[in-house]
Amino acid sequence: MRRGLPALCGFLFLAACGAHAPNAYPAAAHAQFEASCPPSSKVCVCTWDEITRAMTYDEYQAALERYNTRGLMDPRITHARTVCLERGGG
Repeated sequence: MRRGLPALCGFLFLAACGAHAPNAYPAAAHAQFEASCPPSSKVCVCTWDEITRAMTYDEYQAALERYNTRGLMDPRITHARTVCLERGGG
């Protein structure tokens, strides 16, 4: 059993690093995002994809509310946009 441990650890490491599927968001949330970040922009398309993978819809809504009331952007949203800008849009 001890021999299989390194292989198992390697598998778990790779699985943890892989991108998981996007969380479910209502179409209205996507439309609202596209109103301020057009779908013709590769950076915007990439950012939406990154956000939906990093946050649940409820977390996203809470982040928007915090931004609207206190002006504090959720670091996961900032990170998503930064990643996409560095990639050149995706």
